Amino acid sequence: MPALKRRNRIVVFRLTQEEYASLKNACVDKGARNISDFARAALLSSMESDGRAAVDRRLAELESSMRHIRELLERIASQK
Repeated sequence: MPALKRRNRIVVFRLTQEEYASLKNACVDKGARNISDFARAALLSSMESDGRAAVDRRLAELESSMRHIRELLERIASQK
């Protein structure tokens, strides 16, 4: 297991009350430990040059399509 790197830099930015509420909700929805961890992960993920976020979105779309196809097939099978 790799050693944890000490985080010793602080980044500060301001949010509107609405933006903060939205960030808190996203943090809860994703099950993040806290806002700092969530914001760090989201920011670093968005900076990845390999397009991981785009791949994740595409996989989610494919999973949704597969679920829909499975439901249609189950409906067809139950009608016979």
